[in-house]
Amino acid sequence: MKQLFTLLLLCLLFPVLHCYPQTIGKTAGARSAAMGGASVSLSDFWSIQNNPAGMALQPSLSAGVFYENRFLMKELSLKGAAVVAPTRFGVLGLSFNQFGYTLYNENKFGLAYARSFGKLLRIGLQLDYQTTNIAENYRDASFVTFELGVQSTLNEKLSLGAYVYNPVRMEIADYPDESTPMVMRFGLTYSLTPEFIGVTEIEQNFQTKASLRVGLEYAIQQKFFIRTGISTNPGLLTMGAGIHFRQLQFHIAASMHQILGVTTQAGLVFQFAKKQTNE
Repeated sequence: MKQLFTLLLLCLLFPVLHCYPQTIGKTAGARSAAMGGASVSLSDFWSIQNNPAGMALQPSLSAGVFYENRFLMKELSLKGAAVVAPTRFGVLGLSFNQFGYTLYNENKFGLAYARSFGKLLRIGLQLDYQTTNIAENYRDASFVTFELGVQSTLNEKLSLGAYVYNPVRMEIADYPDESTPMVMRFGLTYSLTPEFIGVTEIEQNFQTKASLRVGLEYAIQQKFFIRTGISTNPGLLTMGAGIHFRQLQFHIAASMHQILGVTTQAGLVFQFAKKQTNE
């Protein structure tokens, strides 16, 4: 009960945690986490959870995992895993996220599909099943929803991305008076040089204030990556690094909140074909 009390107290005292499900609108993957959480215009492995349209550029069968230790509290940890598989008819993906611990946890299962329409346009769709489980005598809650994303590469330097989660604001099963929020993102990626990119996006969760995210990434021979970023609502300073070695990609990130402290994240992606991407 002490751990559950701690979690509920944090939700009451610090709105940055948002007491709607923590799997909603959360950036996946340490690459984006290191760049202020900006992700909607990026095309990499974790697009399956950040903007499914970005999956369309994945060249080979890949699998990945990530782990986030929020404010260095295991009770607030976020874990994720995914598999992405290109086919003749587009790219398919399966994903799973879990937030919390034994007494309180949220789970999100996703089935995604993405396809490119020429070099200019990519579209992706993901169907989600989400559950919230609370110990003691509380009833579990669940709902089904979907998310839709679009990306466009305008030229060699500029890409745009747009994404919406839960556009119909689905009701939670067994709790008809409760509905889940809609989340929208719009952003861009600009290549300052072949080695140096900037990303920015704005996210609007219709139960909170809008969040602005800005990040930078510098690549050294397309094998080593250094990243930094900032975000508002919540206000965070972020940084991280990554390395690509043959079929393996490893990324780490850390963010600092002025009141709640440090959050760390690490992720691993394995590609089953020897083709490099900019995850």
